Amino acid sequence: MSKMINRVLMAGAALVAMSAVPGIASAQSANGITNCDAPGGRQQTGAVIGGVLGALAGSQISDNERELGAVAGAAAGAAAGSYIGCQQQRERAQQAPQAQQGATMVRATSNLRIRSGPGTNYRQIGSLSAGQSVQATGSEGEWVQLSNGGWVSAHYLTY
Repeated sequence: MSKMINRVLMAGAALVAMSAVPGIASAQSANGITNCDAPGGRQQTGAVIGGVLGALAGSQISDNERELGAVAGAAAGAAAGSYIGCQQQRERAQQAPQAQQGATMVRATSNLRIRSGPGTNYRQIGSLSAGQSVQATGSEGEWVQLSNGGWVSAHYLTY
């Protein structure tokens, strides 16, 4: 039982250590591992998931030095997950309409709440029905600004 507790504690320690990877080198240029030049929260999520999976895999691979294997696995997993998350953010940023490109027509894939700002913490100011088309004028992270000034989540739009 103590081996299992030790593994869980190691994975937890690796998780805490690796969850900070994307923000460590904010002064460096965007390399996709320590920081990302695209908006969104996928890089941090990828680093955490990769760190946990890497720590578990590393502790299983290394017979003699489980702690070292867990830490090395967590570092490699966090770096890989962070890079993959950044790549997803970059792809999403390219797909989203940009303000300098002018208005783009988008269609709601489900019923949506139009918000006064880019996030669920902003109040609802309207709604879109599934299939309804509207003009988008810009984006911020995973939120798209509509021509009326309202904001909707990009997850529920097609371009």
